[in-house]
Amino acid sequence: MTEPAPHRAGNAPDGSEVALVAATAAGDTLAFERLYRLHERRVWRYAVSMVQDRAVADELVVDTMLAVWQGASGFRSGSRVSTWILGITRHKALDAGRRSARRRNDIALDDAGEIVDEAAGPARIAEQDDKNRLFNAATAQLSAEHREALHLAFVDGLPYDEIAQLLDVPENTVKTRIHYAKRKLQDLLVRLTQEEAPY
Repeated sequence: MTEPAPHRAGNAPDGSEVALVAATAAGDTLAFERLYRLHERRVWRYAVSMVQDRAVADELVVDTMLAVWQGASGFRSGSRVSTWILGITRHKALDAGRRSARRRNDIALDDAGEIVDEAAGPARIAEQDDKNRLFNAATAQLSAEHREALHLAFVDGLPYDEIAQLLDVPENTVKTRIHYAKRKLQDLLVRLTQEEAPY
């Protein structure tokens, strides 16, 4: 399985998602199917960012959404549905990491869900491939905490307070992690670019 196809309804208002969770808790399989489609791509991308293995991420999507089906009645509307589901994903990914020391795949940015301009010429595609490879090499050298914080902020677009809730750390800790992660990433990109520059 590859990354789930984007689903345009993923921007549904959270209130309607709360209703879907409530219907899922009541055993409504159609509501669960819609909830699944709304969140599978985000869950997959977050899982990949944590475990760095697409096959494991595929399994985590299923495990996470099964937990959503089984635990929908336990959802409390104090948090957004997406934050609740990403929290489940995080716990499943941490469990998977503890169970196995799987080999990490080098995942290109386009594999992680970025749009690739198929109309671009070969030179432009090669240039983007080089950038993706350098970016992946740099992010792989970040700590897991820094990589996760960056993903939640800049890929999932969560605000700092929700990241803090998800990671169970103070909001200032999130801000500090993101600040240092961006600085470290910039330094790594500069160094890697210089190392690859022709003499």
